Amino acid sequence: MADDATLHDITWADAQRGWAVGDRGVVLVTKDGGAHWRRVETPTDAPLYAISFIDAKRGWAVGGSTRPYTHTTSGVVLTTRDGGQTWESVMKSPLPLLSAVSFFDSKHGVAAGVGSDLYPSGLFETTDEGQSWRPLPGSRRQAWSAADLHRTSDGELIGGLVGTRGATATIVGREARDSTGVSDARGRHAIRMTNPSMGWLVGDGGLVRVTRDGGKTWTTPKANPDEQLADWFDWRGIEVLGPHVWIVGSPGSVVLQSHDGGGSWQIAETSCSTPLRSIRFVDERQGWAVGEFGVVLHTRDGGQTWRAQRGARRRAALAWIVGAPDDLPAELLAINAAGEGLRSVVASPLASERQLSSESQWRQLHEASLDCGANAIDADWRLTLESNDHGLSAETLQQLLNKRTDGQAMEWLAQRLARTLWTYRPSVVVLNEAAQGESSGLEKIFQVATNKALNLIETAPPEFTNLNSWRPERVVLVSPTDSRTNGGEKRVATGDFSSRLGATPAQWTRHARSLLATSHSVAPPLYRWRTLLGTPSPSSRHGNLTAGINLQRKGDARRPNFLPVHGRLEELKRLAQKQRNMERLMQHAQGDPSWAGQVMDLTGGLEASAGAGLLMQLAESYQETGRIDMAADTLYLLARRYPDSPSADAALLWLVKHYASGERAHVASRMAALRAQGQDTLSNVDSTATDFVKSLDSTPDVDLTSEERFQRASALCDYLKTARPALYANPSLRFTAAAAQRSRGFVKDSERTALLLSKQSISESWRRVAMAERWLNEPEGLPPEKPIVMCRYTPRRPKLDGLLDDVAWNQAELLELTSMGSDPEALVRFSCDEKFLYLAIEVLNGNSLPTTNASEERPRDATLSMQDRVRVKIDIDRDYETAYELTIDHRGWTHDALWGDRHWNPKWYVAAVAKENSEQSTWCAEAAIALDELVASDQLSRAAWAISVERLQPGERTAGWNGSSNHNDSADAFGLLLFE
Repeated sequence: MADDATLHDITWADAQRGWAVGDRGVVLVTKDGGAHWRRVETPTDAPLYAISFIDAKRGWAVGGSTRPYTHTTSGVVLTTRDGGQTWESVMKSPLPLLSAVSFFDSKHGVAAGVGSDLYPSGLFETTDEGQSWRPLPGSRRQAWSAADLHRTSDGELIGGLVGTRGATATIVGREARDSTGVSDARGRHAIRMTNPSMGWLVGDGGLVRVTRDGGKTWTTPKANPDEQLADWFDWRGIEVLGPHVWIVGSPGSVVLQSHDGGGSWQIAETSCSTPLRSIRFVDERQGWAVGEFGVVLHTRDGGQTWRAQRGARRRAALAWIVGAPDDLPAELLAINAAGEGLRSVVASPLASERQLSSESQWRQLHEASLDCGANAIDADWRLTLESNDHGLSAETLQQLLNKRTDGQAMEWLAQRLARTLWTYRPSVVVLNEAAQGESSGLEKIFQVATNKALNLIETAPPEFTNLNSWRPERVVLVSPTDSRTNGGEKRVATGDFSSRLGATPAQWTRHARSLLATSHSVAPPLYRWRTLLGTPSPSSRHGNLTAGINLQRKGDARRPNFLPVHGRLEELKRLAQKQRNMERLMQHAQGDPSWAGQVMDLTGGLEASAGAGLLMQLAESYQETGRIDMAADTLYLLARRYPDSPSADAALLWLVKHYASGERAHVASRMAALRAQGQDTLSNVDSTATDFVKSLDSTPDVDLTSEERFQRASALCDYLKTARPALYANPSLRFTAAAAQRSRGFVKDSERTALLLSKQSISESWRRVAMAERWLNEPEGLPPEKPIVMCRYTPRRPKLDGLLDDVAWNQAELLELTSMGSDPEALVRFSCDEKFLYLAIEVLNGNSLPTTNASEERPRDATLSMQDRVRVKIDIDRDYETAYELTIDHRGWTHDALWGDRHWNPKWYVAAVAKENSEQSTWCAEAAIALDELVASDQLSRAAWAISVERLQPGERTAGWNGSSNHNDSADAFGLLLFE
């Protein structure tokens, strides 16, 4: 798969010696001007995004990858001293992913990349050949996709940086300062500074800008390129030599160029539609461009004509159209791309705004697709959705998109899909639908848009694009399922061993799934698919979606055949079968505590990633069955036995939140008196293990007092602070640690954390939390940027009848739920007395409400996902992570949970009434929950809780407190509930 890996950057020492870097840790070297390119071994398989040489011998390459579950990034720095023949990894301190690098001599260099909580600016400097890096200051956390930085004779840095959604900055006094005059949110992908004052940048939507003041401001060039290019091209690379400018992008069918400093523009045809990522010239005549599928193009006449040196005519066999990143049918993609060698592109034409705004979000899908064998992803920036929009109905989705496109959403989407097909020329288009029995508006949107795109394909692409018309031979619809299918549908099992993968598809994609999820996720047992358009595929028990289509190996759309290392096939089968047996046993065990004494033997002989994966699965099964103590012990073992596993970070974060949780501590203390006997724990841990566990006693999790739980959280945080500083820098972890300290009575420590974080370059949502904490410590001046509501004492207990006519509600403050600035959709009130917390809900615009049989018994923890409902999260210790969850629907049915654990079953009382009138339907509910279910009586006086309140409807946007409905996984979803 390294042969056709995307190439992200290229550089030259002279017209003969050059180097290119790309995905899968690929480094290509040429000594004859590109007539022959040779891949050399590197000590990484992470994507490499940039390369810099100071002469024909010394060079550096940088890149990095995303870590599972936590989605933090890890940087890579490679160096060579022999002209790229051999490479070694350098870097003493951990860095986030790096996307740009420039070295000025053998010791001094700078790099830029994805800003992290520990290094917000994403900008670094080295003075020791890249072994250690010092972070440079920045005004805010940023993800840089490209940079062009230089050093003046007196050692000062100059240059510019560009990133996602309009991010543009210049270096001022060794600090990245935002540029002015940046008026749109198009992503910037390449920058070239020709001198301290003059520079160029390019980006999405045909963006071309120039600066004449060192990057402080950016304007259009003397003459704008043809406006039609903006509808068809996203520029990715730029080269500038004197008055000559060359620009490449996606599609790669043309090179935009100017030979008079932007006074006029011409288009040169490349005879290659494959997207191009970088372009470099060694003089005014000779240049090279590199891009996806490992393509290398060369010109000898200043860019007038281009010839492929490598990867000529390569294309995709499959185009996978997905909505949200977690919609990726990972196992079926692996079967076809990695197993069958079918070149694939994963297209995300309706990416979320969060996915585009956060460089790491985009890279999660990119790296997960690579893990499954795909070549590239194609994410569009024009039509975006909010984080939670992917679950909306087709009608609601189309309305939202039409508002942004003057009613042209489907036409825009169809044109974008047509461009994808013309660019990648796939034989089969794959649409993805939800699991059997579920529905998704995106499925319908994509099916309609694909039909429109195929109609567009009947006409030739615009002449200026130099694209050729292309029509796929088949369109298929795939879906995960757990049952056999009938009719014309095919199916493939994800648990069957694949000799081409050397594992089962489910095992092969474990890492890919961990990149797309925040917790362990299990592959669906089966995938089913059926042909929507074109010639139906013949039966294929291997899951080859191109069966019946002539795609020869070593052809333009297919890699050569490859098998696991010769002689290891039987060994791989045995290991895969053992792992599969363990997975099945754990699924059937349903969290049986007897597994505790066997877990060491079960994971013996497995690779670290497989063993850690099984422990994650076991911990999840314990959580699903309410054995939270066993889940904690299992993750504790994972962190000890596999400390270098990427899963260890996720395990440690969960453990800190678990032990620091005031809600969990309260519930555990209430249950302690009822517990007849202690539970088995994972006691068979290697006694020679070192690191943080030495600071923790061996008391079983289930027997810990509240104080001991908070102490354990603090001990874990102390370990992370020294051993994993990048993980410790996460603001959510810092506030969790502060909550634990506050619970222990160390209020000053908690106040210092809030003060420190309020002055750091952290995300705005966590900065608002820090400012709220400071205000709670000293409630003077203006209130924080968080909604606040008072919970007033009522001397008269309300009658729970759903009528909301009690005195308690007349005195209570109103909390309004809105959706993106709309009129209030629901009103919520809180009140309390000595024994109960009371809740009143009034939904103002209910839809047609399903009725309930009066004789039907209200169940505990009903499934409410298809009902109109209000969900309240109560975070008593303000860690903004763990919280009680109380949900009530229009029928008065309920669901309760603690940090996702539905086995928390508090005693509470609910009444609901639905009202119909000529204008609208409404419903009201009243609830009372005993305060001692939530908090100890001595902790309620003048308490301040963080609460989140949301109104949820199937297929509709969530209405939230202060309109933050699309940030339900961030701290912004919470406001403050203050008790008098």
